[in-house]
Amino acid sequence: MRGKKWTVLVLLSAMFLWSMAGCRTSESRSDIPETVPAEESPETDGGGEEKPFAGVTLTLLNFSSATPGGVLTATCEVAEEKFGFRIEIEPCYDDNVVRTRLAIGDCPDLLVYNTGSLLYSLAPSEFFLDLTDTKMAEKLDSDFIRAASVDGVLYGIPQCDSMSAGVFYNKELYEAYGLEVPETWEEFRKNLEVLQHAGVDGMGISLSELVSSQLPFLADNYQVIYENPDFAQEFTHGETGFADSHEGLRTWERYEELVPFLNEDCATASNQEIEDRFFDNRVGHLIQFSSRIPEWMNTYGDEINKIGFFALPGDTKEATGLTIWPSNGIYGNKKSKNQEAILTFMEWYVSEEGQDVMASFYSPAGVFHTGYQPKEKSIELVQEVQKYYTEGNVMLALEYLTPIKGINCAQICNKLGNGRISALEAAEAYDEECRKMALQIGLWE
Repeated sequence: MRGKKWTVLVLLSAMFLWSMAGCRTSESRSDIPETVPAEESPETDGGGEEKPFAGVTLTLLNFSSATPGGVLTATCEVAEEKFGFRIEIEPCYDDNVVRTRLAIGDCPDLLVYNTGSLLYSLAPSEFFLDLTDTKMAEKLDSDFIRAASVDGVLYGIPQCDSMSAGVFYNKELYEAYGLEVPETWEEFRKNLEVLQHAGVDGMGISLSELVSSQLPFLADNYQVIYENPDFAQEFTHGETGFADSHEGLRTWERYEELVPFLNEDCATASNQEIEDRFFDNRVGHLIQFSSRIPEWMNTYGDEINKIGFFALPGDTKEATGLTIWPSNGIYGNKKSKNQEAILTFMEWYVSEEGQDVMASFYSPAGVFHTGYQPKEKSIELVQEVQKYYTEGNVMLALEYLTPIKGINCAQICNKLGNGRISALEAAEAYDEECRKMALQIGLWE
């Protein structure tokens, strides 16, 4: 019933949204080497025999930037060569487009999309294959199964490795100013003050960009859950909120305490500009996803070695840990005429062979939900991230523990970061956004 309510709501605005938003028609394949030898037809196995899915075309809508550009394309090209089908990849950068496509019955054969609360809001039982009792499900860890399931039904496989969000710091600046890696929030603030007094931006951020503006709040989810292990359950049932709980309000207060140390052009600077300054020793810290590491390796080369990592500190050493996000999911269309090809692709993708192929095109910074171990040794920065996993000092982000997430979180963070609202006002605004979402998905009456 909940799913039907949602579908009706989306259908009411479907045509309008469809006219306003759009995806690119195809993903460029020119930057990836051709994987099919020129002398062989893509419809044969090289020995003259027709491949099992020759002539089949699968459509894939990619609403994800979890891996560097071209990685998904290159991996799919290897699958095409192996099985004979063609995979048409369509990049998408607008969540409204995904929802509209589903609402008007234009579901692709394969969808790469979020897990957690955003998956819940799609009413996945209406659109995606049930993978609960498949061999694929047996390969996956509990974190991903929880994140990619709704009402006990598993709908997706992991697109890549998991990611985390924490503080990246410039080691050269730390050495120059005699700073040590902080273990508490107070120690972190003192480091920011030292850099700021020296004329270096303590914290770099792009408030105009959807993801980076939210990360000081999202990366602090560990601290919220540590202070109240029942917060997610109580929040889901409407028994607590961010504004009316100590742990909830404190997370917004910590964001507010960062504001004096943000770059002056935080409202207008792009994420690329901030990252360039960071690697140029003009910014001391970034709060970012670990999935940026492979991109930085490609962009900045050996300069990556002067970057270090630590979890966003809590008010105490014990409350300091890493907030993690399971991988985005790959979902199969339950109404597609190509279900056999879809399932074959998905089974291969999470196999040892498929994971080897994918990992050959980038350097993973997280942990794979299949237990897969990359063959190449990780760089020191990645090891600094992964030690939190090894030590068990990680917690899932709140959006994987509750189906409720405020849609306008980025706008609220933007206002707080620009000093236009206080921490309490931000907490109250976010609670209101979450109340609207809970009502919309039929969770609260």
